Amino acid sequence: MLGIEKLLEKILHRQNIPKEKREEFDIDIKTKYIHGLLFYNSYFDQVAKALQRDTICFIVGGWIRDRLLNRPIKDKIDIDFLVTTDPFEIVKKLKSILGKGDIFQFEKEKNVATIIFTEENLRYRFDFSYFDISDIMNNPELDFYDKEKAIIERVEQDLLTRDFTINAMAIVFDDALGLGASQTVLFDPSNGLEDIQAGIVRPVSYENIYEDPVRILRGYRISQELDFEIEKEFEKWVKKNKNIIKNSPKERIRDEILKIFDKSNTSATVEKLIKTGIFQEIVPEIEEMIKIKKTGQFHKYDLFDHSLKTLEYMEELLKKKKF
Repeated sequence: MLGIEKLLEKILHRQNIPKEKREEFDIDIKTKYIHGLLFYNSYFDQVAKALQRDTICFIVGGWIRDRLLNRPIKDKIDIDFLVTTDPFEIVKKLKSILGKGDIFQFEKEKNVATIIFTEENLRYRFDFSYFDISDIMNNPELDFYDKEKAIIERVEQDLLTRDFTINAMAIVFDDALGLGASQTVLFDPSNGLEDIQAGIVRPVSYENIYEDPVRILRGYRISQELDFEIEKEFEKWVKKNKNIIKNSPKERIRDEILKIFDKSNTSATVEKLIKTGIFQEIVPEIEEMIKIKKTGQFHKYDLFDHSLKTLEYMEELLKKKKF
C-alpha cells in the first residue's frame, strides 16, 4: 500500500530504531507510543484494499479519542481518515469491494469523500479527507529525513486546525491493521491524551473556535457525551464571545442542538449553555423567561427553572419507559 516505505520507515516503526540513533535524528514532536490494535475495525482490511499503493493514510479524530477511552461501540461508527490520494477514488473502490454503500463528495477546507453503509443494526460512516504532501515528495532539495520531518510537521499542522485537543490526535493507518497491527506513534501536538486522562474538553486554539463558532456547541455536546468538564478558561472565553455563534449557519446550529437533545443529561447541558449566554443568542425568548419569577402559591419554581425541571423529568421518564 505504501509506495514510499523507506520514507515512512521511521514514522511507522520508529520504536524499532536503536535509541542512540533515534536521538540523533530526533524530531520536534512529543512522541507517544500506543499499540495500533486498539484502533482496529473489522472493515479496515477492506479499506486497505481500496487504497492505492502510493497512498499514505492516517486515522484521525473521534475514533482515536473513543478507542483511547475504550468507549462501547454503539449503533453508529464514524471514522475519519487523512489520505494522500484522491478521496473520491478511494470511496468508489471501497464501495465496489463492499458491494454496498452510499457515497458523497463535498468540499470544505479540503476535499472530502464519504461512504455510508450498514451491517445489521450498525451504521458505518467513513470520511476520507485529502492530505496534500505532493510538494514535499516532489521537492528534490529535500533528503530522506527532511521529507520525513516535513510530513510529520504537516500532520501536526492539520491536527492543530481542529476543534478540541481530544479530537486532534492521529495514528498511521497501517499500524491498526489486524494481524499486522503494531506499536505506533500517537500524533498529539496539543496534548489531547493528557486532557483525555484529565476528563477535560479544551480547544486547540481560540482562533479555531472563532473561525467556526458551531464548535462551541460541539464542545458542550462532547462534554455531555463523555461526561467531561469544559475547561474553565474556555468557559470564560465563551461567555465573553457568545455573540459569535450568530455567524454560524442556522442549519449547523440546529444539527448540534438536536444532537444535544438526543443524548442523556440534556437538561444539565442546556443549563450550562444558558449560563454562558450561548443559548440566549440562539433562542432570545429565554431572556424573557428568566425575568418571570414565581407566580401564585402553586408554582414551586420560576418559569425558567420550571422549564429546565420539565426537561429533566422528561429525560428520567424516557429512561424508565420501555418501548
